[in-house]
Amino acid sequence: PADGLKKPFLLMSADDTLKGVDQTTDEEIATLGANRDEITAYYNELFARYEPVTVGGNYWMTFKNSTHMSFSDLYLLTPLFKWMEGVDVRGTHELINEYTLDFFDHYLKRQPLQYLNINLGDHPKFTLQQGAE
Repeated sequence: PADGLKKPFLLMSADDTLKGVDQTTDEEIATLGANRDEITAYYNELFARYEPVTVGGNYWMTFKNSTHMSFSDLYLLTPLFKWMEGVDVRGTHELINEYTLDFFDHYLKRQPLQYLNINLGDHPKFTLQQGAE
């Protein structure tokens, strides 16, 4: 919803997912079986949905040098996948675990935040945003 979710929310994204149509090659578009206009419409809709993510004090964490598959165990099965994509799987998984645990410990167990409140902004491995409450 445009006015926010009205509940605590943490969105985690791969930067590759958010690269936009300007950084999508013709080969990537062809692989998807689409054309540039269709991909442009897709990204426009995606970004419009993401706009209100941080409304109401919610968090949005974007992992740098990551892909959608960075959130899975696939890259751990063989180093070839990790090498081909050039991602830091273990580092990304560590951040996912730390920040997810911090979020749930705070909102479900009422423990003080350890990471989310002090690491807002741009960092070498991630960007963390929080909207105004």
